[in-house]
Amino acid sequence: MPHEHIEKLARKMRAAIEALPREALPTPMSSFPAGSCGDASLLLGAYFKDSGVLGFEYICGDRGSQQDNTWTSHAWLSNGPLIVDITADQFEDAPAKIIVSEHSLWHATFTTEKGQNSDFRAWSGPGTYHLHTMYQVLRPSLFGAEPK
Repeated sequence: MPHEHIEKLARKMRAAIEALPREALPTPMSSFPAGSCGDASLLLGAYFKDSGVLGFEYICGDRGSQQDNTWTSHAWLSNGPLIVDITADQFEDAPAKIIVSEHSLWHATFTTEKGQNSDFRAWSGPGTYHLHTMYQVLRPSLFGAEPK
């Protein structure tokens, strides 16, 4: 799949989230993009799957130290060396607002865990209910009006 198509989808998801009024965002995403990387990545993973873009994993990483108060975590999607991150701009040192790149040096500053399924609908347990509602709210912006 060409990177241009993947970037177009990523930008469309970011724009759809930004177009919503703050009060329409679920509490975990109320400061979007700050603190929203996990949820935004899982929403993007579902959008990729529904758009026929397969093979992406949800990646979570961290960097810094809790002792000196520099620790932080971050999440994004990855398909091999290709990284897609629609919330990078929550960090001052991020090279761009949205990153679609192979071998991102910035992402390499994070120590990552093993990748997981990138579609929130494959997850279970607490913490995903609001994503089902959010995805339904975003669908018209992502796919156009649903047929009646």
